[in-house]
Amino acid sequence: MQELSCPKCSGKEITKRGLRITESREKIQKYFCKTCKHRFVLDTAFFRMRNKEQLITQCTDMYYSGMSFRKIADHLVRFFPKGVHYSTIYRGIMKYVPIMQNFTENQNITSGYMLQGDEVEYKRRASAKQRGVREEYFIDIIDMDSRYIVASDYAKDRTTPTLNKVYRNAKRKVGNQVKVISTDGLVGYPRVIKKTFGYNPHATRNPKVIHQVIKSDSGGFNYKIERFHNTLRERTKVMRGFHGCITSAQTLLKGFEIYYNWVRNHQSLESSTPSDIAVPTIQLENKNRWLELIQRGYNGK
Repeated sequence: MQELSCPKCSGKEITKRGLRITESREKIQKYFCKTCKHRFVLDTAFFRMRNKEQLITQCTDMYYSGMSFRKIADHLVRFFPKGVHYSTIYRGIMKYVPIMQNFTENQNITSGYMLQGDEVEYKRRASAKQRGVREEYFIDIIDMDSRYIVASDYAKDRTTPTLNKVYRNAKRKVGNQVKVISTDGLVGYPRVIKKTFGYNPHATRNPKVIHQVIKSDSGGFNYKIERFHNTLRERTKVMRGFHGCITSAQTLLKGFEIYYNWVRNHQSLESSTPSDIAVPTIQLENKNRWLELIQRGYNGK
């Protein structure tokens, strides 16, 4: 059991002292510090939220399973007297995806010998102030064995600095496990892969990893990452919240990455998630994986 301490004086002499009655979150335990006489409730990831954590995570799961914000709101009003406004669902995802990211982005990955990297072009409708259509890219790297998305980013371009950022993140997670990286024929990839995954210090002309280039015009495809892109396009084509500022798009796509890696069972992995294989040291015990990911991200564990 977690040892309680007073948020005001850090005292350890804590006792229960009544309940806080809320309108939508039921009863919340209050505590009393005998040292400084301070009354408080536990500061959790859902502190001062008006809706229950089960409802918040349920809305997140329905959204990434394929429902729009408005359809989720229409669905909930049939079962909850007051319902939930669609903008509240959007704000909940914007709040909790970065919290989950604090946990998921800090995990070392047990990868196979080969990664696949690629990018998806998006023509995103800009905000009302900016107007027009923006050509942007979702850049990602996937592990061939576990189907785990090792690193990704939604960016305004696919220049060398942008690619470097994604591949440095992948290198940080997989270390020296990878021997082959497969990409398409984009001219920036050779330099980026050599720079981020390094050279053999005893033979500077030979890189530590083999860069395998597969060009679509020659009939070749990186099938596993292209299959993931099909899943991604199917979901994002109806994401209305995807349009607007780029920060919104980045957060929504990072949430989909978490859903794909940690929540959704992969058909080719015999009812396992990619994280079950890629991060075997972390086993999520709660059936509500969204809730446990939020709690772990908030507590830094």
